[in-house]
Amino acid sequence: MKIGIILTPDARSKTYLQKLIQNKIHLNEVVFMNDNRPKPNYLEDIIQKSKEFGFDISKPILKSLQQSQIKFKEFPFVDINHPELISYLARSNSEIFIFTGGGILQNEVLNCGPKFVHLHPGIVPNYRGSTCFYYSIINEDKCGVTAYFMDEKLDTGDIIYQRSFEKPNHQYIDEVYDPFIRSETLIDVLKNKRIESNEFKKQDPHGETYYIIHPVLKHISILNCIKE
Repeated sequence: MKIGIILTPDARSKTYLQKLIQNKIHLNEVVFMNDNRPKPNYLEDIIQKSKEFGFDISKPILKSLQQSQIKFKEFPFVDINHPELISYLARSNSEIFIFTGGGILQNEVLNCGPKFVHLHPGIVPNYRGSTCFYYSIINEDKCGVTAYFMDEKLDTGDIIYQRSFEKPNHQYIDEVYDPFIRSETLIDVLKNKRIESNEFKKQDPHGETYYIIHPVLKHISILNCIKE
């Protein structure tokens, strides 16, 4: 099965790419949506913590690609629904693309040919929607990731694989924990050929959808991770 990945210039894509390189996993195709946004100025503590978890959040996508001599197709925008990208994907011979970000997939891109796999930081159907890792830390003292095929609804596609993780013991949940648990699940999916296995699970249509967490609840979740 031919699997590709669509990267964007953010921490999640950096982590996915670095973990793929470390594990010597070669994908059929790499697409990089790059709008040349300013480079984030991460605190040294965050950079060090990311390195403890197997990636360098400060290392640009382009540097990783060039150092590993990975061929890639670059687009000067970050928009998964851009007509130019859709046209390219429609001509691709990749059957699957790993989605890393760039917007909510509209019908035109969903129906252009390849299927899209998302690594969602929540065990669906109980944790659909946004910032689910914070809610699950508050509710259950842990978090999970679901790999699923994307469809026209939010986090409702067929489940490929689900994996649970202990809550972090640090405060960098957005910057380090989120990309870490997603990337670890991605490597598990690819190494163990879980997409090729064709053993997918239909979701229960009933579940819980969450929205961007309130700052007070976010703070409670972080305190739950760093308290003695």
